Amino acid sequence: MKKRLWGGVLCGMLLSGLAIGCTSKAVIEEPGAPTATSLPTSTPTPLVLILTTATPAPGPSTQGATPGAPPAPLTPAPISAPAPFKLGETYEGGALGKIWNLAELRYAFHADRLRLVWEMAEPGATVPKYQVTEVDNATSPFPSGYDPAWGSARIDLVLSDVYARDGQLPALPIGLAANPAATQIGIYPTYDDARLGFSIGLHRAVPFTVYQLTDPVRIVIDIVYP
Repeated sequence: MKKRLWGGVLCGMLLSGLAIGCTSKAVIEEPGAPTATSLPTSTPTPLVLILTTATPAPGPSTQGATPGAPPAPLTPAPISAPAPFKLGETYEGGALGKIWNLAELRYAFHADRLRLVWEMAEPGATVPKYQVTEVDNATSPFPSGYDPAWGSARIDLVLSDVYARDGQLPALPIGLAANPAATQIGIYPTYDDARLGFSIGLHRAVPFTVYQLTDPVRIVIDIVYP
């Protein structure tokens, strides 16, 4: 039986701010090589690059990669060039018109980035409609109020017409206290039964990249370490 994850039920989970240790699941099957972006040497002006690919050939799936190992490369073609990112500006992708079920949320630590993957159970030539926004945590708090445990900034991802079955998500929030960029991963309360939200807490605003991939359908966020 499907269980809709939405803000009123899980908002309390966000406020817990527990820094629990988790074993990351390796993201090895994402094919290709990422388009290079310049890494800042001082306090960064975050950059975002949204990329897409139609039908990448999936590679082998391996679990338990050593933290710090290089990420499995991606080969999407860019649909927009990097531009100075403005906090609070929303980037969108995907398309409406289909009901999706979230098969898995996984993440992996790599030498230069944190990679998060939202994979859908259904095949498709596109991905679910999504919105991703990096915000200042103090000036743009959660609808339920400001929570300093998330750090000074957040990346909020909202998926439309995506549902999660019982047991398909890890226990949230996931504490990432040892990560150089992120503090935790949890639910973003949307208070909307047609939308499913996630937040990535950040020590401070950092560059990130969004990929949309098909076969299998995935939305990938790479958060570059400062």
